[in-house]
Amino acid sequence: METEAVKSRTFTQVSDVSPYGSINGINDIRTTGNSKKGLSLWLASIFIVGEMAGSGVLALPRAVADAGWGGIALIFFCGGISLYSGICLGHCWSIVEERYDELKEKSRYPYPCIAEKAYGVKMRYFVSFCIDINLFGVAVVFLLLSSQLIGAVATCWGISFCYWILIFAAVLWPLMWLGTPEDFWPAAVIALATTVTACVILIVLIAEETVTAENVKYPPPSVKSFFLSYGTMLFAFGGAASFPTFQNDMRDRTQFPKAATFGFLALLTLYMPVAVLGYYVYGDHLVANVLDSLPFSIAKSAISVMLALHMFFAFLLVINAPVQDLEEFFKLPKTFGWKRVTLRTAVMVAAVFVALSIPRFGKVLNLVGGSATTLTSVIFPCVFYFKLCSQQDPTWPVRSITRLEKVCLAMLIGCGIIGGCISTYSAVTDIVQPDTFKPPCYVNITEASKF
Repeated sequence: METEAVKSRTFTQVSDVSPYGSINGINDIRTTGNSKKGLSLWLASIFIVGEMAGSGVLALPRAVADAGWGGIALIFFCGGISLYSGICLGHCWSIVEERYDELKEKSRYPYPCIAEKAYGVKMRYFVSFCIDINLFGVAVVFLLLSSQLIGAVATCWGISFCYWILIFAAVLWPLMWLGTPEDFWPAAVIALATTVTACVILIVLIAEETVTAENVKYPPPSVKSFFLSYGTMLFAFGGAASFPTFQNDMRDRTQFPKAATFGFLALLTLYMPVAVLGYYVYGDHLVANVLDSLPFSIAKSAISVMLALHMFFAFLLVINAPVQDLEEFFKLPKTFGWKRVTLRTAVMVAAVFVALSIPRFGKVLNLVGGSATTLTSVIFPCVFYFKLCSQQDPTWPVRSITRLEKVCLAMLIGCGIIGGCISTYSAVTDIVQPDTFKPPCYVNITEASKF
């Protein structure tokens, strides 16, 4: 959770004063005179797809291999629960808006605000922390993946993968000092088009390799590999943290469930061919990044460059939210200065340290997907929706949920807690187990750079 879970993670725009604010520019023009403007249904769907598509498409084939052919059903399951949870989160924001007049126009912290109205200030801070950890983990995945993609293309230069992490960090470091990007939605559409193009080319390349599928093995999954797959798939669909922002910026907020549904259907259209074809062609020989299973070609290099650029700029958008949250927490000035540079430099150093310590994006992805993404994209939305519907006040419109909805919410919360705990445990053991352990780059750079 290419989140690439996150993953807001990739194309969520952040306001100048808040890490969870509305999309700049669009929010500013939402109301002009008597005409109401903002995100249309289709543009909101594009943002949802763009925010979640990315690293997940490269990791899903290996995730299916970890779960066996049942992994195809698991993709639909994870996508379904993420969609339902996202719609519940949208309902939560609608409930908060109708109960609190001051939130009807604009909220700088939509998701944490929902948490506060449901369970109080402490829950607000806890949710903010979980979102920041989730986005920080996603940023590390993007840093690792972009370094790996470019490192694979530029092997003739003889530069180690670990050094590419440092090179990308050095380029990104001064860019982090800037404020927040403004009026970014055209660039988001262009970036999404680039990702879709890369996915189409990838599907064609994998399809051309079907002749090698005769001697492929499809071993049954283990319990550990199954739950590693679960974490990866939740990461791929883990973008619910940004849904209240998208809804808050829509022209007609009641259309958000449709926008989310269309977005997830488009996402499945991208994910499924890559995941199914990748597993069918390569079976248990798949690696964390499906591109590494393909033979060298100009088209493969083009895919690597396009997705690397996508991850490169996505890193800046994703890391912006937690650094702004930290600046708000430490009461730092919102203008450029040495305090901003110092804090953002410290965050970059932390991201580089994690990337160099766990130089495999798939392992970080599994850990983030099983822990923070599960909380923000599955558990929290269901818990908050149930709580807000159970609250009563004579001045509030009546909100109730059916018995069937209660059963569904309870099942999703249970699946999220049990699956998330097992997935997190599996991810941690996978990072440290001797047969797959890769030493940190600063311990053994040669061994760490092997794929």
